[in-house]
Amino acid sequence: METADYFIAWSIYLLCAGAVSIIIWKMLRRYVWGELAYLVQFVGMAVLFTPWYVLPEEEILAPAIFVFLLDLITIDVTTSIRSLIPLVMAILLGVVLAVVMSAIYRVKRRRDMAPAFPSVEESQS
Repeated sequence: METADYFIAWSIYLLCAGAVSIIIWKMLRRYVWGELAYLVQFVGMAVLFTPWYVLPEEEILAPAIFVFLLDLITIDVTTSIRSLIPLVMAILLGVVLAVVMSAIYRVKRRRDMAPAFPSVEESQS
């Protein structure tokens, strides 16, 4: 694969993965509980957007999930683990980000709900 083809392939992949990510986010925000939407979105983005080396001695990158699956099918389990490590680390980062976003979401929701419920002191005066 020539350099121009490589960049074209990555550009098409990133555009399509970005479109899929946006569509899934819009569906999740509408039909799923907020915290679960963050978790699914961040894990999905980690799986879609984590690159890894196709071969250890070359500098050609591909999505880590594809490298893992193809190494698992064509070579063996121990070879496929090399691409699974950065993928798992990206998923863990996604889970941490989802927890942080969920906490921010809950704090924001409580602040929005606070004026609707006056405190006991305000109602007695």
